[in-house]
Amino acid sequence: MTEQHVPLQLEETDVPELLSVSLRPLVEQAARSRIDLRIATLGDVPRLRVDREKLAWSVTALVGNALRYVAHGETSGDVGGSILVHVTRESGADVASISIQDDGPGIPEDKLPFLFERRAGAVHADGLALSLVRQIVAAHDGRIDVESRRDPDDHGTSITITLPIHR
Repeated sequence: MTEQHVPLQLEETDVPELLSVSLRPLVEQAARSRIDLRIATLGDVPRLRVDREKLAWSVTALVGNALRYVAHGETSGDVGGSILVHVTRESGADVASISIQDDGPGIPEDKLPFLFERRAGAVHADGLALSLVRQIVAAHDGRIDVESRRDPDDHGTSITITLPIHR
């Protein structure tokens, strides 16, 4: 399938504040399931030129998936776990990143290469949502990376969106 062009309405945005506001309902949902969902800023993150609505939707979709899998991954029946969303800019870097890290069961290795592909006939909306997230990130001239571990003693997933800092 060919990628669709995603039109953007770019504006200077305080990304940590945007995420704090847009993720508030998910923070409340997580608390009800005893999942610790935190949002943090690391380093001096400047305002970024982004499409506020599309970026907020993208991160919310990723955090929503993390919530679902962290809660689903618990086998004791006693829901819990943690998700950390952090916005980072390393000193002097010309990019900022948004990372969503969870301690869920991890993504099977055979599914990782296809995670952001739209899947024909998919019975779950994840395939479409993750495909749209990838398109939105690409429209911002950004990239998205995934790391996942499934070891019983070391498991979880980290998804990082890297966006350029336009000066």
